[in-house]
Amino acid sequence: MAEGTIAFIGDADSVLGFRALGVRTVVPESPARASKEFAELVRREVSVIMVTEDMAENLAEQIETTAHMTVPAVVVLPGVTGRRERGRETIRRLITRAVGVDLMGESAQQ
Repeated sequence: MAEGTIAFIGDADSVLGFRALGVRTVVPESPARASKEFAELVRREVSVIMVTEDMAENLAEQIETTAHMTVPAVVVLPGVTGRRERGRETIRRLITRAVGVDLMGESAQQ
């Protein structure tokens, strides 16, 4: 795999539509396997790694360590089980860390 590629880590139902678009999909059978797969995608310099909110819970530390890296961009998406706002919180922390201001705070939304 090379730079410019996209991967999606999640449950089988959530990644299904992305496979048809040419996105590399990973459906790990355990949190440990998800961690290994994520590390491998980072090592291979995948440009974008999409992760379902459920998977992001288990990968939080690894996702956080990629914040300073040029690639990958990690995007947390809701899975088929519904939206839990975890992706929003991840993005909020990364923006705050990058610019030093909480741009997504309550006053910024008004």
